[in-house]
Amino acid sequence: MSIRANVRAKRRIPFLQVLKSIGAALAAWLIAAPLFQTDQPVFAAIAAIIVVQPSVNASLGKALERSTATIIGVAIALGASLIFGSPPWLVLIAIAAAITTGWAFKLTPATANQIAISAMLSIVIGAATPDYALIRILETVLGAVIGIIINAVIVPPVALAPAKNAVGTLGGNIAQVLEDLGAVLSRRTSGEVLNDVYWRARHLRAELTAAQARVTSLQESLRFNMLRRSKHRPALDTLANLLERLAVLTTRTIGIARAIRDKCDDSLTTDANIGEISDELKRAGHDLRIVVRDAGLDAVTAPHPTTHEMPALTKPIRLSRPSSKNWVLEGFLVENLRLVNEEITGILTEE
Repeated sequence: MSIRANVRAKRRIPFLQVLKSIGAALAAWLIAAPLFQTDQPVFAAIAAIIVVQPSVNASLGKALERSTATIIGVAIALGASLIFGSPPWLVLIAIAAAITTGWAFKLTPATANQIAISAMLSIVIGAATPDYALIRILETVLGAVIGIIINAVIVPPVALAPAKNAVGTLGGNIAQVLEDLGAVLSRRTSGEVLNDVYWRARHLRAELTAAQARVTSLQESLRFNMLRRSKHRPALDTLANLLERLAVLTTRTIGIARAIRDKCDDSLTTDANIGEISDELKRAGHDLRIVVRDAGLDAVTAPHPTTHEMPALTKPIRLSRPSSKNWVLEGFLVENLRLVNEEITGILTEE
């Protein structure tokens, strides 16, 4: 990883979040200054900036983290001042004690660092007395509350579009791979093409992980979003349920792709059973696109099916006696197609 990648994000945060961070800092400063009779309510401003996060749920987590760090940090600064007085090296003692405390209680690195910063600021900005410590704690809590309120009231972001795009893309790509697997079984195919389809199937795992992360972000953005939770909850449930089915289909598709890559040869093109299986794979792709379409998503890699018939996959496979060479592959593919059918249609088939 380059040095530049460590300091730059792949994409900018929404400008609205920038404005909310600025507004939260200003509000915290203007409210805390007269309330606590101080010209520099730094703790309130810092807490407000940190607490403004992409979701209200994340804001609550940061508020708890910052408040906890401030209480511990200010307490360490107060204890160090009472024990050692106010020598110049007291800051170093407080920083060392703060970092050690974070390590001892298995706190996150961010929390441990904020403990050290709070302890250092308590000593540098003003005398660490009991009254001063209490005011700084209250100031931090005020800043955190202001940050939460601003983040909750001013158009809370809902990560719906990225989740829909990720799940729709995954569904479309699984459908495409299933159709391509049906195509390679219906004709003589080079090893390069088989390997390409297999690796595209393998890549579905990464797409599944990305889609799961997007849906999790959507869940987080709605968890404490009182203004939009009821409106977007049905869409979240639809995406979550579809993603569960796509997770199973991803595993099945990878297994089918590997079996075809490893066992495919020219003899399959003349096998009647393989022809039936090829058609079923294509029907599976067709039906999966309908499922994605009916969930209100785009099957990105190909147009929507023109037919509304669902499912096309229920046509039974009529198998003849398999050859001694291909019976293992045929049995594996038929059983996996049955399981694929169950996930796509939601209908359990008899064993």
